[in-house]
Amino acid sequence: MVLHETRSEAPARLAADQAAELRDLLRYGAADDHDRVAKLFSAELFDHVEGRSPAENAALVYRRLRHVNAELGPAREFVTEDLDRFLVLHEWAGVLDPTLVSVLTIHYNLCLGAVLELGDDRPELAAVADELARMDSVGVFLATELGYGNNVAEMRTRAVYDRSTDEFVLTTPSHEARKFMPNTGLDGVPKIAVVLARLEIDGTDEGVFPFVVRIRDENGPCHGVDVQPLGDKPGLALDNAVTTFRGLRVPRALLLDGADPVIGPDRNRTAAAKSLRRRFTRSMTRVQTGKLCLSSATAAAARASLFIAVRHGNSRHVTVSGGRSVPVTAFRTHQTQLLDALARTCAVTVLLNDTRRRVRDTSLDSAGTKRALAITKALVTWTAQDVVTTCIERCGSRGMFTHNRISSYVSLIQGSVTAEGDNQVVVLDAANEMLLGRGYTPPGDRPGTGSLDDPRFLLRLFRHRERVVHEQARAARRDGDDPFDRANRAGLLAAELGRLHGVRRALEEFDVVVRRAGLPRSAAVLTSLFLRFAVSELDRDAAWHLCDGTLSPAQVREIPSLIARLDEHLLPHAEDVVEAFGITNDVLRVPIAAEDYVEAYARLLPVSGLPLT
Repeated sequence: MVLHETRSEAPARLAADQAAELRDLLRYGAADDHDRVAKLFSAELFDHVEGRSPAENAALVYRRLRHVNAELGPAREFVTEDLDRFLVLHEWAGVLDPTLVSVLTIHYNLCLGAVLELGDDRPELAAVADELARMDSVGVFLATELGYGNNVAEMRTRAVYDRSTDEFVLTTPSHEARKFMPNTGLDGVPKIAVVLARLEIDGTDEGVFPFVVRIRDENGPCHGVDVQPLGDKPGLALDNAVTTFRGLRVPRALLLDGADPVIGPDRNRTAAAKSLRRRFTRSMTRVQTGKLCLSSATAAAARASLFIAVRHGNSRHVTVSGGRSVPVTAFRTHQTQLLDALARTCAVTVLLNDTRRRVRDTSLDSAGTKRALAITKALVTWTAQDVVTTCIERCGSRGMFTHNRISSYVSLIQGSVTAEGDNQVVVLDAANEMLLGRGYTPPGDRPGTGSLDDPRFLLRLFRHRERVVHEQARAARRDGDDPFDRANRAGLLAAELGRLHGVRRALEEFDVVVRRAGLPRSAAVLTSLFLRFAVSELDRDAAWHLCDGTLSPAQVREIPSLIARLDEHLLPHAEDVVEAFGITNDVLRVPIAAEDYVEAYARLLPVSGLPLT
């Protein structure tokens, strides 16, 4: 059995200033914001409790939501003005209460955010915003329909304008049109919803618009609203339900049509109604922000999983030949998976950080920003899905228990893969925009020759492959007469183009972070992480590069040994990196992440008559 060099032979851990630089380069948001939110989640209310029913878990998440609202100050400010603090909040929720992530982003972002942005200072909507900000009612978002998903073109919930009363009559015309899966099912929690419905004026379909609708009060569903709970959903114990409307009347002032009303004071259709597509796109900007919220939460969950798994791997010892005791991270089979996950997580973290800055500093209307949001969300959540599964496995049976947290991240990430746009769909949409040349120019040229440990050469390889796949996908779309057949034929290439674009952007942003490091040892760790991610991705496409002539057979054969050398350099610093994520076990309170996990279990599950050591 071949083991890695012993810990005593390994390089020393990073010094305090080097560790601080690593943390500053990987972290997004102000240190004070992280400290404040971490302290908030350290409250007793967030302690892990076993044995609750799904209904009890759902009730608990709303108590926690109200606690967060009370502690964070004016909700209006961080929903509309302080994106950084809003995303920091989602990061810590992702780490410490994955179920809370869903209600946070739905209440604050999709519901309250939409009311604030599109309310146009109407008194009726201002009163709704105040009610949501005080959390007298919880906000929900009803878009998805059972038979049509999020396909706006097919959505069938109807809002028929009644000119005689100046109201809309909200109805669900068929089983397919029932609103599927919103969190509307729990008794005792008043709910106000933003509902997407098809506006009809005098028999004319005007397209889909958002309406503000009171769904529940303290006594249950409101008149005209039917709510049927969906049952248990393991992992995320929300009060998901199927919601049906039966002639519910909604005042005209509660149509979220922004500063350009569809219906004028004379109760007639206005000229502004002609710009329905543009205004609907504007009304859905909070969904774009939601991609960032979910990406922030899932990336944080991946980082927390690695913090737990790396610390446990270093403290969990086994006996090998000769009677020596070694940590399980000494085994190549253990370390290579964790270090691969660590490098990937760092790469998508720096990609996400750049996308968050781009959204904060630019317009959400630009094609480039929308593409960055879509592809970042897909790459982050898919990566997190793999990372969390790896960490559970590397922690053995202990990783399966919710008191060690990692298993609770699985449902959060699976939900995030499909929420705010299914990953496969948003990647294809983004790739199709790239193929049409909207805000995108293919990068690179043939990369020439170089060494696999040279970041410049690696970047040229990834730019070249993205350009070639772009050309191949465009060629595939030109064959045939039927538009669907053309798009479908190019679908796999388009999906690969989207993935490659995300990986290339992650590498470019990672390279920027490496070059910003001013201290040699922290720069060396970051360089090894960059190379570990780049070479692993290159290994995935090595056959393509070999056929293309951009890699030689000798270089392809070199990849496994290069990965092994990078792992040798990274292993002694794995704990430095996970600590740079800014997580401590004082906040996590995870037994297997403790310095002595056996003692931590003795305190968690004491047995009388046994010592704690």
